[in-house]
Amino acid sequence: MPNMSVNGVTIDDTFAEAFGMRATAIVITAPSRKWARQAAITMTGFATSVIGCGCEAAIDLDLPPSATPDGRPGCRVM
Repeated sequence: MPNMSVNGVTIDDTFAEAFGMRATAIVITAPSRKWARQAAITMTGFATSVIGCGCEAAIDLDLPPSATPDGRPGCRVM
């Protein structure tokens, strides 16, 4: 398989997933940044997928009120 090069850096095609991947992002909002972050921390960490292999969830981004659907501080979790 040919190598790909981006900005002079050679990239080897080594991804070998046996099945399709799915990802989701959830926006958590709360009355304050502190509570939004606490809720996000509580739901993140290491878990198990439906087929028994490990999966992770983590905070991706803190969101200002202007970037959330309800205008409150939030966190995006993936």
